Amino acid sequence: MRKYCSLWLAQLCLSIVGVSILSGCSSDSDDSSTDYTYAYLQFYNASPNGANVEMREVDGDSFGSSQFGDTTSMITMDSGEVELEFIRTDGDDQEVEVETLTITLKEGYKTIIVMSGDFDAPVFTEYSYERESLEDHFRLFSLAVTIDASSYDFYLSDAGDPFESANHLGTVTTGDMVEFEYWDQDDDSSDFDEGEYTLYLTEPGSTEVVFESQTLNFVYATEYVLAIRDVSGAIQEGTIVDTILNSSTVTAITDVEADSQYRIYNSTELASSLQVTFGGNDDETDVTFSLDSGELSDFTAIRYGDYRVTVESTEDGISDLSNKLITLNQGESKAILLYEDEGELGAVTFVESGLPQAYDKTVNFVNLVTDFDDVDFYLVRNDETIDTAEYEVQNVEFGETNIEVLPSDYYEIIAVYEDENDELVLLDRTSLFGFNEEQNYIVTVEPADTPTGYEINILY
Repeated sequence: MRKYCSLWLAQLCLSIVGVSILSGCSSDSDDSSTDYTYAYLQFYNASPNGANVEMREVDGDSFGSSQFGDTTSMITMDSGEVELEFIRTDGDDQEVEVETLTITLKEGYKTIIVMSGDFDAPVFTEYSYERESLEDHFRLFSLAVTIDASSYDFYLSDAGDPFESANHLGTVTTGDMVEFEYWDQDDDSSDFDEGEYTLYLTEPGSTEVVFESQTLNFVYATEYVLAIRDVSGAIQEGTIVDTILNSSTVTAITDVEADSQYRIYNSTELASSLQVTFGGNDDETDVTFSLDSGELSDFTAIRYGDYRVTVESTEDGISDLSNKLITLNQGESKAILLYEDEGELGAVTFVESGLPQAYDKTVNFVNLVTDFDDVDFYLVRNDETIDTAEYEVQNVEFGETNIEVLPSDYYEIIAVYEDENDELVLLDRTSLFGFNEEQNYIVTVEPADTPTGYEINILY
């Protein structure tokens, strides 16, 4: 059996002034000159319509799994040949082989296996580089894994400098990994100085910026891989740059000019429609529209920023929702669920998932019932009961949302609460529903004119 262990790095942190990229407390940040005496392995999932994929040794140990835009931890191994298999789990909890590879690991080198392209026929590519003991400097690599095989000119500037002062480091083409050279090398090292920078991308030969990062803070001595990829999930267009280090935590760097989007749902039973005004950002014109009871709006693209939402009703005795603050960050999609409680309008908001929805469904479960402290949801398949259901969401409080990732399948959704005698009381149940579309699903339980007084709604 091969010798291996996980090397964890500190979590990559987002700050108000930008993105701080950290490597943590492995030998990368140790200023000693000790050479790396093992081989190193990591898996990065860059297939935008794929599933969660596990990497493991054939007839051996698991090396962890990775969703789109994430990596496994870096594994330390002995050098030599290793047989790898990549597995996903289907809706019947059966393992499906995605790929098998035989690779050769080399002492002192890190190997990254990248899965990219259409998940129906994914491309597995092996990249390797020799690790170095660094002090007060970092090395910078980049690769492109966009599904349309794009190329980008890669620029980096000192933080605060405009694009006109940025340094062209090279061209990144899909399928190739490039190591860049620092433009201001010193006597101590030819590598990049630790510090703050801004990343710019253009089309090859162009000076029109198509991607600009926040301030990136390279604060530890290590190797950084910046992977240019597509987006997925609720937002379908755009570009993300993932920062890959030696842990399973990946920082997704978003274009500072990327649009956001929102959609709004009227869960009230009011006879008249609600008038919604979405605005308050100086860069955008206020948008006003009406929503009938039970209506879900389409996604609306909008510039990132801080907005206020006002919701008005023409019915007597209903207090308006005034100036609710909604913050939309770059590349972010938010759902806004309107409700009425004892004559007052309110709203529940949450960020919708950016993960692919082709195989695994990221479902938000929302409690819009004020009568109970918490509600439990059971996802019951054809051969299950609530006692045997594999998937359930417990203790969802009023105005709160919980997330569950479900394999594509048919489920009966049952919402219950527990009374003072610890007995389960049914709020509502649906017929078998197929979570089999590439959609971001929302499941609500809310008051309704039904025998129980409540109903479950599935929004997508």
